[in-house]
Amino acid sequence: MHYFTVNTVIEWICFLTALFCLRRDKDPVWRRFPFYLFLVCLVETGGIYMRTVLEAPNAPLYNFYLLAECFVITTFLYHLIKPYGLKPWVPLAWGAVFLAAWVTETLSGGLAYYSRHTAILLSVAAVIACLYYFYHVLRDDKYVRLATHPPFWWVSGTLMFYFGGIATYVFFITSWKLLPWKASGIRSGMLYLKS
Repeated sequence: MHYFTVNTVIEWICFLTALFCLRRDKDPVWRRFPFYLFLVCLVETGGIYMRTVLEAPNAPLYNFYLLAECFVITTFLYHLIKPYGLKPWVPLAWGAVFLAAWVTETLSGGLAYYSRHTAILLSVAAVIACLYYFYHVLRDDKYVRLATHPPFWWVSGTLMFYFGGIATYVFFITSWKLLPWKASGIRSGMLYLKS
């Protein structure tokens, strides 16, 4: 089977790179990040296995992965924004909102369907947190050389990933609604590209 797609190969390379580069980092949050990347690789590879070999929906796997994703992204962003005065109750309140949304969507749709509204909620929150981080970096009087500042690049990548996910979702939803019914071939092609 073809478990190694372009995405999964890049994810495994990122995991191995992080494992090598962060193994001796002094900051425990950065040092634990390769474990999350390993989980990402397992979920992606397991999702392909479930879909192709078992011929079963892989939505339950990704629904449970959303919980880990929210925890790691929230923890990491809090760790980076905390020096700028972010109170500890903010990520706790966000976690409660996310968990309530996840449980609600899981109970209403079941685990067999991907919790896309909860994923969009996570994406919006991550984009807002990333922009909040940039706001504080710009306002800070302390000089930071951005070219060699890992938190800046991590937040930049996170912002691009989550904002790109939102933009793609909005594009496909809008295209689906705006295209006339005669363009079903185009819609089918777009849905194929989306999956």
